[in-house]
Amino acid sequence: MIGQTISHYKILEKLGEGGMGVVYKAEDLKLKRTVAIKFLPKRLSVHGEERERFALEAQAASSLNHPNICVIHEIDEVNDETFMVMEYVEGSTLREWIHQKSDQADGYRKLAMKEITDLVSQIAEGLEKAHEKGIVHRDIKSENIMVTGDGRAKIMDFGLAKLRGVSKLTKTGSTIGTVAYMSPEQVEGIETDHRTDIFSFGVVLYEMLTGQLPFRAAHETAMMYEIINVEPKPATEARQSVDGELNRIVMKCLEKNREERYQSMRDVVVDLKRYRRDSSGRSIDRSTVREALPQQQASAGAKSRLPVVVGLVVAISLLGAVAWYIFGSRTSAIDSLAVLPFANVTTDPNAEYLTEGITENITNKLSQLSKLRVIPRSMVAKYKGKEVDPRDVGKDLNVSAVLTGKVTQRGDALVIQTELIDIHNVSQLWGEQYNKSLSDIIIVQQDIVQKVAEKLQTQVSGEERKILTAQHAANPEAYQLYLKGHFQSNKRSVEGYRKALEYFEHATSIDPNFALAYYGVAEAYIVGLTLDLSTKEYMPKVKANTLKALELDAGLAEAHASLAVVRGYYDFDYAGAEQSFRRAIELNPNYPTAHHWFAEFLVYMGRFDEGLAEYRRATELDPASLVIASDFGLAYFFMRQYDQSIEFLKKTIDMDPNFVRSHFYIMQPYLKKGMKDEAFKELINGMVANGDSANRIGEVKKLYLASGFKGLAQFNLERAARDSNVVISGVLLSDLLRVGDKNKALTYLEQAYEERDNYCVTMKIDPLWDDLRNEPRFIALMKKMGFEK
Repeated sequence: MIGQTISHYKILEKLGEGGMGVVYKAEDLKLKRTVAIKFLPKRLSVHGEERERFALEAQAASSLNHPNICVIHEIDEVNDETFMVMEYVEGSTLREWIHQKSDQADGYRKLAMKEITDLVSQIAEGLEKAHEKGIVHRDIKSENIMVTGDGRAKIMDFGLAKLRGVSKLTKTGSTIGTVAYMSPEQVEGIETDHRTDIFSFGVVLYEMLTGQLPFRAAHETAMMYEIINVEPKPATEARQSVDGELNRIVMKCLEKNREERYQSMRDVVVDLKRYRRDSSGRSIDRSTVREALPQQQASAGAKSRLPVVVGLVVAISLLGAVAWYIFGSRTSAIDSLAVLPFANVTTDPNAEYLTEGITENITNKLSQLSKLRVIPRSMVAKYKGKEVDPRDVGKDLNVSAVLTGKVTQRGDALVIQTELIDIHNVSQLWGEQYNKSLSDIIIVQQDIVQKVAEKLQTQVSGEERKILTAQHAANPEAYQLYLKGHFQSNKRSVEGYRKALEYFEHATSIDPNFALAYYGVAEAYIVGLTLDLSTKEYMPKVKANTLKALELDAGLAEAHASLAVVRGYYDFDYAGAEQSFRRAIELNPNYPTAHHWFAEFLVYMGRFDEGLAEYRRATELDPASLVIASDFGLAYFFMRQYDQSIEFLKKTIDMDPNFVRSHFYIMQPYLKKGMKDEAFKELINGMVANGDSANRIGEVKKLYLASGFKGLAQFNLERAARDSNVVISGVLLSDLLRVGDKNKALTYLEQAYEERDNYCVTMKIDPLWDDLRNEPRFIALMKKMGFEK
């Protein structure tokens, strides 16, 4: 074929051959450019399924426009041969590139971390783009990635791509791909999704870091067994100089259970960016040091200095031995910490706001350090008011260090005692007693945070150091009022948020430049909106106070998250809401509430994969949060994955049977599955947990036995009709639909839109509205909401 002209392409040379085709280098005679042409093998051209797969490769890849993905120019046929014209990429495959870096000493010279992270980040970003388009590659391997002369990665060969919604080409029980890079689900022949690419990407990253594959059996069958059953050796063991954070990233990609793997390439990209930001992307390679030293000595003409160098090495070794003897074997940073609830030694219960505030602020500050895992407050709350052995706490929470504290307040005098304990060595790393006045509370908290980070030897980036040293400049009295307001707001009760508003507003009157106090006002109103406040009347107050807080402190992550809520659920400005959520997370990546609220928003927008990824991140940051867990379970209901929703919400109920809304949430998937008795059981459980009276519960039981959920709905509607103060709610609308009154449901829904009730945002995805989706009034509302054009 060399020298032939196909269409307007002249074949120049053969580049390679694989199971899905032969690739040639060619000249585009029309546009005068070099291209690559891939032909489907003749033996397969007659099979419609293979030709369709080949066409899908072009369709899939041509829809992608990214610098790290090979460009597809066209697809055509000539003489019953199908061919595809692609960008010609000059360079070497990633596998060749890796082996070009090898030396004869150990078969593999460790690449500089910057080389690896630069290249692997490009691959990750290319895959992220493909997944955004609904394309799964399913054959990611080092041979399918090209590296150009200027160090740019190009992902090739989307011949095995699986487009979202196209399943007829997936062969049940077959394995597609290259075995060494396959995910467990590929090996088992079950349905795959984008997470299979994440596993294969992990194999490629492991290969780049260590020069070897994580699974290396002698034959394919044994390799498949290893992929399914054998945990790969950590990259840090395969090559000791591999950075610990990169090891965490690669091992998370290689989780066998795809639910425990990274859930999106976006998450991988974010972690890689964070790694590149927090470190220089370099690591010390002992072989590099050994090789560089003689060259430096020779270039300086310093052979005579060798005895001095040896003397220094001996001296340093002796100093190291002495240091080990004095300080024990702990030579590295402690990477995990639990801040136990500070104890209120004062007999006055009104001082609880102080201990709660100090504990929360210290925890929040330290949680922003990327190299330190800090246990969320929800998981340490169980130790409040208890005398506990730090060693038991360390074992229970799987942490290396524990910070404890006691607070004594007498009038304006304040005594804070702290102790930082190394669990493994059962030793005190640091302890201090502060004898201050209440006006010094901000400075004391700041000092505790910095001392803890220092004593733990935690690696702190420049940006994180700014966070640690940043102070919320405030009038001392205003700050105390803020702590009191926050304490009351956290009660999540009507009385609590009303008291909180009084404290926060008093704080703003004392110190008009105190950003946190304005955010506190917004926070209290948000709590109130979930209880008894009118959205249309009070959401503008949330917005005004949030904007004021950001005007005074643009770096306040909490305020950006609050602004996102206003933009998304009141202004219906979805792009603006996403921008604010992302800004909040950028400012504080470890802020669980921002991830939680963003997850909920993404699900409401129908962006389910992204929403689940954010829910998983929120859960990682605060695994004991019942609010996050219950909303996570409800997300599967919105996705119409009712079995998974039930399973998830059952686990949430097991966490705390007294958490009311988990019971009410699980009713929804039960009802959709026709499991009415199970749904009714959870209705009663929810009423009991809510503290409803025995008479009320008995009444509901009688109604259900007499006429089921339809009878309950009719009873609720009749009672609502007698109540002049009835509030339109999702429950009321559900009851109207249950009795078949679509017109009234639509009227109430239209009224809810005018009132800007936030549950209108669920219209796009909530199964509750399915009976209305073909109604012209509902379609008109969807357009008003910006969900349909």
